Amino acid sequence: MTRDINQIGKRKNTSTQKLINTIGLEEVKQVWIRYGMYKGAEELSKILKEYVSASTLRYLSQVCNWQRPVNLKSAIYVGVQRGTVPAAYYKHLIFPEED
Repeated sequence: MTRDINQIGKRKNTSTQKLINTIGLEEVKQVWIRYGMYKGAEELSKILKEYVSASTLRYLSQVCNWQRPVNLKSAIYVGVQRGTVPAAYYKHLIFPEED
C-alpha cells in the first residue's frame, strides 16, 4: 500500500483528521519531536481534550517521514552504542555522529 501525504486525515471523524484540523500538522510534529511518541500522545490528548493514541503519532511520523534526535539516555541509544542494536533499524531517529 502506497501512502499519499495529501490523503492524511481525509477520512471523516478520525483522530488524525481532528489533530490536523485543530492543532495543525506542524505543531503535531513539534510535539512528537519534543516528547516522543507516547508522551507526545499524552500531551496532544491534553491539548485536544480527547484521547489521542500513540499509534496515531506513529502513523503520522511514518507517512510524513519525520525524524527527531535520539534521547541520549534512552535504551535505544545505549543499545546502538554497545553495538547490540543497529541504528539503521530506527529510521525516525537521528543519532549523533561518531568521532
